Amino acid sequence: MKNFNNKVVWITGASSGIGEATAVEFAKAGAKLVLTARRAEVLEDLKLKLGLPDGDVLVLPLDVENYKDFEPAAKKVYDTFGSIDVLFNNAGISQRGTVLGSKIDVYEKLIKVNFFAVVALTKAVLPYMIKQESGYIAVTSSVAGKLGTKERSGYAASKHALHGFFDSLRSEIAPHNISVTIVCPGYI
Repeated sequence: MKNFNNKVVWITGASSGIGEATAVEFAKAGAKLVLTARRAEVLEDLKLKLGLPDGDVLVLPLDVENYKDFEPAAKKVYDTFGSIDVLFNNAGISQRGTVLGSKIDVYEKLIKVNFFAVVALTKAVLPYMIKQESGYIAVTSSVAGKLGTKERSGYAASKHALHGFFDSLRSEIAPHNISVTIVCPGYI
């Protein structure tokens, strides 16, 4: 990983899996971290594990279903560090079930968490990146975001939506020196 010395990296879904592993790697690369997930105690444990100075890690618990919290959270991050260099939208949920066997509220939750929350947080952070004329936005999608498979209809749909949104956003914000990457891991 390249040098991220003093770059501010905000990771959602930081309490486990890809998010936790990403936090570890960014810490090694010298970044200042904002760790977001629902479970504050797990984030505090991760903060200790990273071994960074207190001033280099902000534990910021959020439930990504509460969009109203995003603008104040983005302001807190910016006020704390003076920039937001990388936003890694990693929080999300999975689902397996047939179309006939899945209730509509399951689809609603998948779209709310995997798509609308990512869009809402990106929109909260974007004004700061535009102001600083730089930034990097990454979002965890999935191979299922490219190709739907049996019993993954809701999950695949929520991840497909990310591709349309972020492909469009990429072209809008390129003049501001802001890049977008959609990460499509296979089964984790």
